[in-house]
Amino acid sequence: MIEEAAVVTRISDGQTWIKSLQTSACSGCGQQQSCGTATLAKILPKREFAVDSDLVLQAGDRVTVAIDDTHLLLTSVLLYLVPLVLMLSGVGLAEHYLPVGVGDWLPEIALLSLLFSFWLINRSQHVLLLQLCFKPQIVRKLVETSQS
Repeated sequence: MIEEAAVVTRISDGQTWIKSLQTSACSGCGQQQSCGTATLAKILPKREFAVDSDLVLQAGDRVTVAIDDTHLLLTSVLLYLVPLVLMLSGVGLAEHYLPVGVGDWLPEIALLSLLFSFWLINRSQHVLLLQLCFKPQIVRKLVETSQS
């Protein structure tokens, strides 16, 4: 499991809304490529989103959010392989169905197909990443210790 600290921003309709507590230290760290916290911080953006939770929480609580790291391969396929397949399919369909003189436009068609696939993934990322692939879950409430 990859874990990240987050704060509960609100609770509504049985959903717990959280926001990542990513610190700016990640940007200066030399271990970003192999660090689970940096990876999760990229996935959990600074906007808030809903997570299912069985814990009794209230706004302002600090929690630990986790995702199953076995889903990283599936996400890599979605984000890297799908655009390439759509690009090659777009070029193949254009070459097969368009008139013979359109062969000079194949690079532009490839670029448009690739951009369309990026747009499609961007528009559906909430469903693809947060619901199907990662499904973040709150694993525990962080206990805040008061120092006297």
